[in-house]
Amino acid sequence: MTKIEKEAILMIADISGYTKFMVSNQMDLVHAQVIINELITTIIKQVKIPLEISKLEGDAVFFFAEKTDEPGRWEIIKREIGQRLIKFFEVFTDKVNELSESNTCRCSACTNVDKLNLKIIVHSGTALSYRIDKFSELSGVDVIIAHKLLKNSVRSDRYILITEKAFNLIKFPKNVRFEKSKENYEEIGGVGTYIYFPGGDDNLDHGYAAYSYKVKNMAIKMMLPLLIRFGIKKLKRFNNIPELSP
Repeated sequence: MTKIEKEAILMIADISGYTKFMVSNQMDLVHAQVIINELITTIIKQVKIPLEISKLEGDAVFFFAEKTDEPGRWEIIKREIGQRLIKFFEVFTDKVNELSESNTCRCSACTNVDKLNLKIIVHSGTALSYRIDKFSELSGVDVIIAHKLLKNSVRSDRYILITEKAFNLIKFPKNVRFEKSKENYEEIGGVGTYIYFPGGDDNLDHGYAAYSYKVKNMAIKMMLPLLIRFGIKKLKRFNNIPELSP
């Protein structure tokens, strides 16, 4: 097992309201999982170079950008990361809106899609990269800190929480305004942070979704329970990248 130490910006895109959504919709579990799969896939599609996925964690995507020794290239990457992090909220909101507007099912899961939101945690530091069998893993104190920050004092379900260390690296668009804050943890002490709250309805388009998507959405929800029941298809577990392959 080869281990490589690397400097990286660490990011976690987490679906807010996931646990309550799944627990509240146990009777409509298949439809609930279809919705979560759609949202996770939407996030994954935005993780492009220079970003790289490390792991899928149920309701979250853990990804990173490795620091390069080329100063000019690193400046470009830091700017790209800032733009990409803001873009996550736009595409997530568009997908929630699309699922909600195209919905033809009245089950609890399908009628509560709009209760789901997105929060993003950003930290930077040293990570130990290694492979176990076919899986690529990241570990280390800074990876732990990034995950600790998922449990925080922010009273919102839609935000970017970024540590001072990462904030001083990433170049966000000029119109993005952050508030200074601090999180405290028994094991690691105080962590200086900044918070950005995207507008809740800034990107919502309340027009009707395309008829073709409505038909597709209805067909998926009608056929999937039967395919699962007869063992033809299994729900994606989203534990790690290899699980994504059909």
